[in-house]
Amino acid sequence: MTTDPATAGGAAAVLAAASASGVRRLWFNSGSELTSFQEAAAQARHKGEPTPEIITCPHEHVALTAAMGETMVTGRPTMTAAHADLGLLHHGGAIHNAMWGDHPIMIMSGYPPTRAGSRTSPVFWKQQRWDQGSIVRQYVKWDYKLSALDDAALVVARGLQVALAPRRGPVYLAMPEEVGRHPVTTGSRVPSAQALGIPSLGPGDPGVVSEVARRLATARRPVVVTDRVGENPQAVALLAELADTLGVEVRASRYRMNLPDDNPWRTTAPLDQFDVVVVLDHPVPWMPAVEQPRDDAWIGWVGPDPIESRIPLYELRADARTTADPAAFLAAVLGEVGAGTTRRRQPPTPTRGAPAGGAVSGVPTPALIAAALDAHLRPDDLLTWEVFDTATVSRTKPGTLFEKGGSSLGWSVAAATGASIAAGGAHAVAVTGDGSYLFGSPDSCLWLQQQHDAPVVTVVVNNGGYRTGTTTLAAHYPDGLAVTEPTVPGGHLTPSPDYAAHARAQGCHGERVVRAADLAAALDRARTAVRRDRVPAVLDVWVPEHLTGSMDPQRRARTPADDERTNDG
Repeated sequence: MTTDPATAGGAAAVLAAASASGVRRLWFNSGSELTSFQEAAAQARHKGEPTPEIITCPHEHVALTAAMGETMVTGRPTMTAAHADLGLLHHGGAIHNAMWGDHPIMIMSGYPPTRAGSRTSPVFWKQQRWDQGSIVRQYVKWDYKLSALDDAALVVARGLQVALAPRRGPVYLAMPEEVGRHPVTTGSRVPSAQALGIPSLGPGDPGVVSEVARRLATARRPVVVTDRVGENPQAVALLAELADTLGVEVRASRYRMNLPDDNPWRTTAPLDQFDVVVVLDHPVPWMPAVEQPRDDAWIGWVGPDPIESRIPLYELRADARTTADPAAFLAAVLGEVGAGTTRRRQPPTPTRGAPAGGAVSGVPTPALIAAALDAHLRPDDLLTWEVFDTATVSRTKPGTLFEKGGSSLGWSVAAATGASIAAGGAHAVAVTGDGSYLFGSPDSCLWLQQQHDAPVVTVVVNNGGYRTGTTTLAAHYPDGLAVTEPTVPGGHLTPSPDYAAHARAQGCHGERVVRAADLAAALDRARTAVRRDRVPAVLDVWVPEHLTGSMDPQRRARTPADDERTNDG
């Protein structure tokens, strides 16, 4: 594809290079300096040229988080656009999650016009920052401010090249209003990140590969500790093969489905029970204040960044480290071991808790909600979560379990929304706490789901507050005064908003669930609403309140006590 240097505006060049680099969607929040993207996309569609689809988002935090959901299921890069410095700031904690989730996203925001003829509003003076990129510089791999003298398409291709290079991650581009709307310098052809070249990692240092293979084969009890293998389905299969071939136990996080939950080599055993520990792409495989490998254990460390250079202070030890692609490394280790190896060990005793069976009584608890989800979910369903441990929610297929990777709340629902949109409306269930649900701009998420026919089942685990402001407070100040107050300021969210009524007010399916026995049927009705009626579903599931354990509707909700009944919406 070629572009006419005399007529191409900056926005057209940006979109053309993005499309050539594999970007399919622009998660868009409007701004007066971003109208050039809307026009450029319309012009490209009119000409039959490829261009990213503009996805209108009512909130920047939702836009960036939904973009993460897209990259999770497609593996392709994507883009966001936000209004000036304030729109960029509205991304908020989602920027932290984008970095720690390894998402190849070009985060863009506009910059106000500086030409006198275009400065028609007082905000164009107020929105000028000396260094707009500094807002996100600690959280991105690369940042750049376009000028009219730049080849805009080349800049975008370069930014996406950096985003896609291991370890993947977000990049930032500031787009001045003048650059977007007016002709800019371009090359004769539209460049792409792939044309510039995306580097790939190999299996790592041959000496380390051989050492790991030998150690795993001869150890008394070896373990692989991993967090991010599940980003690549091929790596999941190779890890399962290695575990079975050598009898290696695997301690896997729930960031992704790193090893099928029915694999017999899964373990939750303490690290001090192993004499060989291989860390495979895990940012924080243990916390020394809580547990650590024994002093005489041999530790190998493998991954795209085996020293975790994003972290200023990192004291976790290793005997050998190598930069490698996890799948390539696993294949190399298996090659060293050889196909005829006889397994020397037997799988450990299963430690995964069995889901609760039979009739369920009493109030919902996280364990009972997990059991209900385990019984409800199908192998292909997508599950995003950011509340309780999902260890008893069985996932056996790569690409069906997603956790944010970072620590900023409000991720699950928007991520499920973006994942479902990118997967063509795949059935997605988002599990979140009540505090996280509010953080995630639920009204914007529900609108986005309706607008793009990608309804999601949201399960709000409602305990009436924030753990950090209640149970953590009590742990820090067990004899303090704050925890003795009927409602802990800064911790409790009581009275609790009626999340089910809020959903119904937006034309969605909403139910409050206060009895554990009603969980299964409520999940079935939510699935029906999503699959048959094509409307989002929100289940407001009450669990005992932080500290008090209260389930009293007069304390927990503004609605009358008789609203405790299940509402089918």
